[in-house]
Amino acid sequence: MNAKKWVCIALALVLIGSVVACIAHTSGGAVAIRSIEYVTEDGILLRALLYVPNSATNTDPAPAIVSSHGFNNTAEVQNMNAVELSKRGYVVMAIDAYSHGRSGINSVNMDHDGLVPDMGGYAALQYVDRLPFVDSTRIGMVGHSMGCGVIQNAALRAFTAQESDPSIATPTALLLTSNAYSTDADVKELILAKYPVNVGVVYGQFDEWAENMWITVKKGSDINITPKAIAGMGFSGAKYGAYYDFGVNAELSAQQAVEVAANKTLRVIYQPPIDHPMVHFSSIAEESILEFFNVTLKAGTEPLPATSQTWYWKEIGTGLALLGFFIFLAPFALMLLKLPFFTGIVKPEPLSPTVVDDRKGKLIYWLIYIVCLLPAPLLFYWAVGYPIDIPNMGRTIPIVLTANPYFQLPTVNGMVVMNLIVGAFLLAVFILTYQFIMKKNGSTINNLGIKISVKNFFKSLLLAVIVFLSGYTLLVLADYFFLTDFRLWVFSIRPLTVMKLGIFLKYLPFFAFFFIVTSLTLNSFTRMRGQKEWLNVILLIGASICGFAVLTLLDYGSLKITGIKMFEYTAFPPGANFTSALGGLFVWNMMVALTAGAVNARILFKKTGTIWTGAFINSLLITLFAISNAVVVQGMF
Repeated sequence: MNAKKWVCIALALVLIGSVVACIAHTSGGAVAIRSIEYVTEDGILLRALLYVPNSATNTDPAPAIVSSHGFNNTAEVQNMNAVELSKRGYVVMAIDAYSHGRSGINSVNMDHDGLVPDMGGYAALQYVDRLPFVDSTRIGMVGHSMGCGVIQNAALRAFTAQESDPSIATPTALLLTSNAYSTDADVKELILAKYPVNVGVVYGQFDEWAENMWITVKKGSDINITPKAIAGMGFSGAKYGAYYDFGVNAELSAQQAVEVAANKTLRVIYQPPIDHPMVHFSSIAEESILEFFNVTLKAGTEPLPATSQTWYWKEIGTGLALLGFFIFLAPFALMLLKLPFFTGIVKPEPLSPTVVDDRKGKLIYWLIYIVCLLPAPLLFYWAVGYPIDIPNMGRTIPIVLTANPYFQLPTVNGMVVMNLIVGAFLLAVFILTYQFIMKKNGSTINNLGIKISVKNFFKSLLLAVIVFLSGYTLLVLADYFFLTDFRLWVFSIRPLTVMKLGIFLKYLPFFAFFFIVTSLTLNSFTRMRGQKEWLNVILLIGASICGFAVLTLLDYGSLKITGIKMFEYTAFPPGANFTSALGGLFVWNMMVALTAGAVNARILFKKTGTIWTGAFINSLLITLFAISNAVVVQGMF
């Protein structure tokens, strides 16, 4: 199939996926969605997605939910909750927490009054309360991971403020997903213990953060006996999935649960058999969420079963669009290479300098191959560390490259370290291999795909920029017309804010170094001379991700079998025993990005005969993939 047909397929995937996502997002037009931005009482810009069902009116106000994502996420990650709850008649406000997504950055050196530990949750609660089509007596809040701290801090702020101002809105129910109850410093009492509010928890049996969040246990399956669970439930050993009245160790029937919820003392801990990020992608988890709010906000009267879910169509749609985005780039570049202006870039592909035609050659090849796989997985948890940096909540963990005025993205800084170290290692191996092996096979600098004229170098760069901007335009159009980004589960790309554009340019050189090196190494000593193309593509993909794949298999295989990750802690700082849970999630993104990079590098090297066009496109693409959803930290600078 030629490039033009692949471009058409890619565009069709983007369009069809965006339409499907939009239909699912709005529940077939039954829910109006709009992106809102306003400056809150904290003096900070808050952005949110507001879902308003057609059934919510001034004369028949609906219950409402404030939804808060976790660290390094955005409002879109709460799509599953937003779709299913709004479909059932709830008004939903899914926020970008301060310093996340398109919301403003909260820091001590700004004009507003210091840090805000609820990160916009309180402001969102007051916002939905003022909506004329919302029933102020039935407002719930749901959060994921860090978002659980957001909603608990917001509720505490609201209840405290209401003591002196009765007009302040307070929540009826809080549901914490993938995090623990917030307690006092002695872990004896829930911070909301003296206030009337129903509180539930959804915590996965295989959640990677169990020890970090519940302190005294390592497995998610054991959280019900922890001091935090005792503080939240009022007793130890609560049965998972059972409803209780706070402090009373007696399971409630469905009707009793509704009655206790009316008194705002209901407690429950759900435990689906999932890990931390699967809370965003689990019908079982969503059943628990729908059931909890049905009991606490609707007195158990919701007619649509919790099992009747359609959120996954939104994921299918945006997933197709994401796939189309990735497919689009290389074929579109091939189309541009047919234009007279760019035809000078096209050169015959040089023969691979790697010749594997005897037993010794094969042994040397696989030895080098395996050696080159080792640095990435061995260095990963050291380089990435535990990049939690939430100044609002007074929580910053030291990592190798801490957030600073230049490197403002703590979750991406580990990738910068990896790019420099692994890139330098691969370059050193390449130089040694060239000197001692490739030259003996007749290779010279002229047939490695490095040599290029200055004019063609800049033409290659220009072509890469045009390809990237064309793909980026698809992303902007999907956001504008369909209010969707490109995503599937934890893999996502979204348009950049003005601030993120500047940050993109700061990080780009460090990704460019790595992808220039890998474009060289993959197409030289990884690619074998005389082998079938499909085999070489597999070898290139394997060289890019096999180390990470083994790391993930061992880590998550252990988690599923024993309930504990094989590599529980980060290697930096030494002996600190910070959880590796957050870094482990980034490995999935790395494997997707590096697979796409390997394929692009191969296609464009084969067409142009040099490493440069593919390297430039990969640098732009994967920098965007890395930073577009990353949290921006400026708080302490």
